[in-house]
Amino acid sequence: MSTLSVATIKNTGSGQPVFRDNNNNLVGQLVQVWVNFAGGRSGLTSFGIRASNGVSSVVDNGEGDFTVNFTTAFASAGSFCCTSQSREDNNGGNGDHNTYYQRVLSYTQAGSIRFRTGTTSGFSDNDQIWLTCIGTQ
Repeated sequence: MSTLSVATIKNTGSGQPVFRDNNNNLVGQLVQVWVNFAGGRSGLTSFGIRASNGVSSVVDNGEGDFTVNFTTAFASAGSFCCTSQSREDNNGGNGDHNTYYQRVLSYTQAGSIRFRTGTTSGFSDNDQIWLTCIGTQ
């Protein structure tokens, strides 16, 4: 077994770096887009991005309805996004729901994804919302 210890990994061609096994089979790739943002629920948190990579903006379309715009559009319908959410505030209180939502980008625009957050009783602007996307940009 070998250990790779470097400061930078760079693709010598075009596109994102990928990971391959000794038979040249694709075994993984990097997450191109991720964001952590606050939905602005009931004054507990202000709406906005906390941290992100590859995201130009997040739009609040209404109660529990958000659009995340990507800095660079995805080129392939095989790209995949997954979200997670929690109603908890930043102090670990006021919540009890975590839900997961997956969407293939062929159902969305290549430059953005629109999704809903909420609980079993309806849509809501939750305090902790995370999105990750993997694919070819």
